[in-house]
Amino acid sequence: MKKINLSAYEIIWFAIFLAVGIVLSIIWGDTLIGFAAFISGILCVLLAAKGSKWNYPIGIINCVTYAWVSYLAGLYGEAMLLMLFYFPMQFVGFYLWGRKTKDDGIVEMQKLSLIKTVFVFTISAVAVIIFGFFLSTLEGQATPYIDSFTSILSIIAAIMMAKRLREFWLVYVVVNIASVIMWAYQLASGNMDAVTMLVMWSAYLVNSVYGAVVWYKSTRSEVNA
Repeated sequence: MKKINLSAYEIIWFAIFLAVGIVLSIIWGDTLIGFAAFISGILCVLLAAKGSKWNYPIGIINCVTYAWVSYLAGLYGEAMLLMLFYFPMQFVGFYLWGRKTKDDGIVEMQKLSLIKTVFVFTISAVAVIIFGFFLSTLEGQATPYIDSFTSILSIIAAIMMAKRLREFWLVYVVVNIASVIMWAYQLASGNMDAVTMLVMWSAYLVNSVYGAVVWYKSTRSEVNA
């Protein structure tokens, strides 16, 4: 495993959200599983922004813990997404990134053509509506269309991420904003696990913007996929 060099911004970002997560977890009485999902989550996205394939092993831990928290919160679409799709995708992503990792430990990054980008977002919109309708028929399902929105776009982003396409960060920016809203609703409804989840998704949002900047700078001269 290559040594991962973190910038001052990355160290400060991780330290701030870690401290906030610990304090809020203690104050609000969050569970250990919820806190484990939080820690593994912010570490995973930090490594992804660095272009390190080691974000995927950490992602396995995050999938299991976050799926359990989501299930207890009545976010069934989120739980299904994590265990039926994201969990196996961690192994796929680790393999694909491993094949395209350079000597410095950073993966080779690509960019998507404009036409393919429009196509991807069109398909995503249709899928969100269909899956949202399905979730609305499930008893106990909270915020079905927001859940569908985050689930479908997360699937699209995960596939794009495995293929090393920089645009996956833009999709995650949208997903993270929707997820912040979703967990804020959960917190307002009295779900204490939502505290660290809200902080986690806020950290994701900040990091997704940073990741997009890093990957776009690194792919300015790359050929469209």
